[in-house]
Amino acid sequence: MLKKKKFSKKLLIILALCFLSIILLVYYFTSDNDDYTKKLIDSSKDFVYTYKEYTISKFTKQIPHINLNVLNVNEEIDNFVLDYVNDDNIITYKYSISNNVLSLVIRIISFNGDKAPLNYFKSFNINLDTLKEANSDEVLKAFNITSEDVLEKIEKQFNDYYYDLVFQEKINEQVCNLQCFLQRRGFLGYMQDVNYYIDNGKLIVYKPFIINSSTWEYEYFKDCDFSFKIVG
Repeated sequence: MLKKKKFSKKLLIILALCFLSIILLVYYFTSDNDDYTKKLIDSSKDFVYTYKEYTISKFTKQIPHINLNVLNVNEEIDNFVLDYVNDDNIITYKYSISNNVLSLVIRIISFNGDKAPLNYFKSFNINLDTLKEANSDEVLKAFNITSEDVLEKIEKQFNDYYYDLVFQEKINEQVCNLQCFLQRRGFLGYMQDVNYYIDNGKLIVYKPFIINSSTWEYEYFKDCDFSFKIVG
């Protein structure tokens, strides 16, 4: 009986410590956000909210605004989407907060081309301590990597796409080599149109490329193929 009481007491202590640990973890991951909410321009809205939303010819467009006093950032957003709001395009966005960085990526899917829909991306990374936009060099420095590291990851991913398609006999290597494959993607360089997005501590690159109207290309490439995991 005494052993059972000792065992029960130890179990209660272990459970109490586990419960306390969970509370501390929740506090750790939410306390910073609670502090940053004091910097919101409109406390009734989230850090990023849908500023305008409308539908034209069944194409929905969500225009985001950042609810912080960051110089020119919402003007940059408006300028980016300006050419796409009135045509057959879809505009969406998502954002994430990792430590002291708010990261936003906007995606435009344009149906005006003669190929499969064209994709465009633009990202914004905001330092929540300084309320300043971080440039690409600052983002890379935060992850202790260089642009060469990013290039290497993107290059490997495109190589994987190509050789997987060769393996599946979708591409004849004798007819279309790797360079041919890249040209068909509208390729001008691995670091062209690179957009950095920080997703819960992971560094992601969004990079658009052309998907031609052939059935196998449209079926092979998915939305996730426009994102390249760099760190995490």
